[in-house]
Amino acid sequence: MKLYRAARMTVAALLSLAGFAAAAGEVYREYFPRLPIDPAKGYLGDENWSGTVQYWKDAATLARNLHLAKDHDGKWKLNFKFMDLDRGDLHSGHIAVDEGEALVKGFGHSEPAFLTCLGEGGTDLRGLGATYPKYDPKLGRIMTVDSRVEHCARTALRQEIRQGTPDNVRITSYIKSLSAGAPMSVDLRSKPIMAAYARGERLYFTKAGQFNLACASCHSPQGMMGKRFRGETSTTPFADAAHFPAYRIPRGIVESMHERFRTCNSQSRTFPLPHGDPAYVDLEVFLSVLANGYPISVPVERP
Repeated sequence: MKLYRAARMTVAALLSLAGFAAAAGEVYREYFPRLPIDPAKGYLGDENWSGTVQYWKDAATLARNLHLAKDHDGKWKLNFKFMDLDRGDLHSGHIAVDEGEALVKGFGHSEPAFLTCLGEGGTDLRGLGATYPKYDPKLGRIMTVDSRVEHCARTALRQEIRQGTPDNVRITSYIKSLSAGAPMSVDLRSKPIMAAYARGERLYFTKAGQFNLACASCHSPQGMMGKRFRGETSTTPFADAAHFPAYRIPRGIVESMHERFRTCNSQSRTFPLPHGDPAYVDLEVFLSVLANGYPISVPVERP
């Protein structure tokens, strides 16, 4: 009887604490130790992060350090940027770009408003992909290339081409390929973008899931970066956003950035969010700012 009363008191106490936390609007979170990042430096901020940018910061530097690509323990220092030099080799990423081009031209021919929607009022898509993510004052929200495709299909074509679907990835790949070689240029003067950057940075260091991991647990100098983890070696996050969508060799698919987030969530036993979720948008903004100044490389392969 005493044991029963004690159990009831314990449950009551726990419920009381839970109710207090809910009333206070608090959610318990643990965070990986945060490292300072200067968003104004773009991809060169890696100098004070992993320091590996000295091996991959431009094509000439990559060419001098290609010997590391054959070094089993050292190739992570190249951040797989040596694969950008192979963009001319045929792989499924090229097929996705060709299919995306066919879709854009076909839809644009039947409904010109689709093309002008993608082109933000114009019809020339060259270079536009380098400026995303961006805040659209007319829509009142931050747009990625993926969400722009979804929005234009819905408003101009009256059909759904949702983010994460094969056709959305194909069209996004085509648009991003038209900016290949152009430096990432996310607008740091935009207050909504910088607010999203701050939220994305916080998310990057927030632990979650069954393994209680943050993005930074694997991709930071204080974490597993440069160390073997389940057969893989994690690299720096700087300049990674410049090569999405990317053909992922292990999965055999062209992967959008949000699909990559979902894969990481699943691998770390964290519930994956839908494509286009605000948290993923914030994280994309954060990583895109860390790629500012680095040339876009789409289509491309990644392991």
